[in-house]
Amino acid sequence: MLNPYNHDHLSGGSSSGSAAAVAARIVPASFGGDTVGSIRIPAALNGIVGYKPTTGRWPRGGVAPISHALDTTGLLARYVEDALLIDGIVTGGVADQLAARSDLRRTRLAYAPEHYLNLVDPEVERQFHETVVLLREAGAEVVEVDLGDDFTALADRTAWNLFLRDTYQAVSAFLRENNYPVSVDDVYHSLKPQLHDVWSAIVVPGSPGYLSDEDHATTLGADRPALQHRFAQVFERDGIDALIFPTTPAPAPRIADQWEFTVAGQKVEHLILAKNTVPASGAGLPGISLPAGLTKAGLPIGIELNMPRNHDQELLALALQVERVLAPMRLRPDWEVLGRESLHQQQNTNIA
Repeated sequence: MLNPYNHDHLSGGSSSGSAAAVAARIVPASFGGDTVGSIRIPAALNGIVGYKPTTGRWPRGGVAPISHALDTTGLLARYVEDALLIDGIVTGGVADQLAARSDLRRTRLAYAPEHYLNLVDPEVERQFHETVVLLREAGAEVVEVDLGDDFTALADRTAWNLFLRDTYQAVSAFLRENNYPVSVDDVYHSLKPQLHDVWSAIVVPGSPGYLSDEDHATTLGADRPALQHRFAQVFERDGIDALIFPTTPAPAPRIADQWEFTVAGQKVEHLILAKNTVPASGAGLPGISLPAGLTKAGLPIGIELNMPRNHDQELLALALQVERVLAPMRLRPDWEVLGRESLHQQQNTNIA
């Protein structure tokens, strides 16, 4: 799926079709799946809202799995109000009871520059700091925190170990249980060369980098709890309501350069786009990406908020207030005729 803001650029992965359809005003909202960022990344690259619930909050039945430990069903939408409405429907809650926060006063936000801003595109960094200024002007307290020297290594080890160890078995079981006329080996041999190489090196059982049972148990029993504890320390000890950071370190790269491109003068590979979304995935935290503005070239930039596990209602209520502070996204002229109303507004209009 092409990026609606510029067809030469990526729309992300792997819920890119859902994101592009929402961004292009084809549909007002769409479901997606997020394992290490596959809702939040395309949301950021396409200038829309991307909501990853706490892992396990939404049902996953019928969704092709990648990692049972990380997979999270979620939503891509134009506005937070739509995410509030649909989250209430999916979970059986009452949407009107969720948005209890009236403003950003007495809100305490934190960002960790050593971990989320250490390699970012200059325009992304500029937009992030401008967003911090807007939030402070709206009454929020925004402070810096340090998550520890080993935080990035711990987060990467946790998420990627679970992702890569679970994939082969998860896909194999899904194909078998649903009587698909293909096997996991058929999928493996049909992958793009770059992904085929990864599977050959790490994903396929018996491959050189395949995670041992012992290391897998360590990831689940030690690394993941340690990562969750690290987040809990910030939220509880420091009294932080939410972490805030750029969803992706860079705007959407060109399709021609998708496997290797440059960020802040440094050559990087495609997985750099998941750098900031991986920690919340590894810990199972809820996260939401909000459109924060456009680059000079007209490409969207996203800002993400994370809260503690099972604080989804509070996260959505906070996101609604943050969204009201951010400047509205500039739409292409041919989209204007499709309107700016949220699903919730349309629903109220229809009832009236």
